Amino acid sequence: MADGVHAKLILLEHGVLIREYLMEKEIMTIGRISSCEIRLAYPPISRTHARIERLDSDHYRLRDLNSKNGTLVNSTRVQEHRLRHGDRILLGKYTVIFWCPRESKP
Repeated sequence: MADGVHAKLILLEHGVLIREYLMEKEIMTIGRISSCEIRLAYPPISRTHARIERLDSDHYRLRDLNSKNGTLVNSTRVQEHRLRHGDRILLGKYTVIFWCPRESKP
């Protein structure tokens, strides 16, 4: 974000907080392999499952990377989705909440 505050990704497992990640990079990848910024060692998650990319200072997009089991945002399967504050990315037993209260409206 313009003032140095970053969006945050909040990782939950079965609804329990596991970790928070600041979106300090332009792209963050979610998957099973160790090179992913958000590594989820869980068989239903693909090796490189999805990525979140910063479009500009206040806008972000989620892309499914042709994962076997798909990516859900707010219970809807998506290939690509422009993230909004509070969106819930569902990945098996994991949920990633996109937290960006200053996110601009479309």
